[in-house]
Amino acid sequence: MGNPAQGTLVAGVIAALIIAEAWLAATILVRTVRKPVGRAIDTADRLAAGDFSARMGVSGPEEFARLGRAFDSMAAQLQRADTEQKRFLADLAHEVATPVSAMSGFAVALADGSAHTVADRTEAADIVVHESSRLKRLLDDVRSLNDLDFTESAGSEQVDIHRLCTETAQRFRLAADKAQVTLRVHAGHLTATTDPRLMETVVNNLVSNAIRYTPPGGTVDIRARRRRTAIVIAVRDTGIGIAPEHLPRIFDRLYRVDEARDRVTGGSGLGLALARRAAQSIGGHIEVESKPQSGSEFRLILPNAAPGTAAPEYRPRPWR
Repeated sequence: MGNPAQGTLVAGVIAALIIAEAWLAATILVRTVRKPVGRAIDTADRLAAGDFSARMGVSGPEEFARLGRAFDSMAAQLQRADTEQKRFLADLAHEVATPVSAMSGFAVALADGSAHTVADRTEAADIVVHESSRLKRLLDDVRSLNDLDFTESAGSEQVDIHRLCTETAQRFRLAADKAQVTLRVHAGHLTATTDPRLMETVVNNLVSNAIRYTPPGGTVDIRARRRRTAIVIAVRDTGIGIAPEHLPRIFDRLYRVDEARDRVTGGSGLGLALARRAAQSIGGHIEVESKPQSGSEFRLILPNAAPGTAAPEYRPRPWR
């Protein structure tokens, strides 16, 4: 039999080695974890303070590398949102300042007698009325966008698509006649379970936009058909079209392809942004095809809709 004291000593040495190894492993683990956790805390603190350029970086074990990628992706999205918000506010301030400046100048001319003749006073009054109307449309559109941004859920009821398209055409008939544009409806007998107010928002803005950019003698067609299990409402015009380089940004808030022309035609620069946001709220999206000097076609795609009856498959017509 071995010496008990010697056995105890061996056991003690083994226990000490195990403890030392465990301590060493724990130390390495703590050091490995502490650095990326510290970076995550520092980055979160910078983001909370408004520094959206902060990034955690990708390093360390795979789990922390994945955390870093996810964290940096979130930070990049926050930075983009912050940049877009600042740009929108700056653009909005500019858009509000333009009509306010015009109204102020001509109102002063009316008040202090600078507008001497009847013609001058009539012109000044007309400009004040025109600019105040444009400012009201802009603020109404901003309010509508804000309402859509904070809408948690859309309504759900049966909507007669043919009736929706027909009533939209009736609503814009006077505007089309004034612009010398032919407005036509080609809608199948379809129904969809959706929010009628948001559907009207989309179609109204698409039709208004089409009439605004179609020259006298042109046409605007409203078409409603099914595409497999989706309903498609297309608004096609023979207007000025959109250059390819502008297509990726036409749904941005206050983005204008031609700022001077849009101001003359009375657009707020928010119509397409409103249409896209409303489409998203009802689970749909908007497609667009356009060719300069040949016209544009905007399509609201509403998925998971009942095909209905007497509605042929929707097939976009080729561009001339």
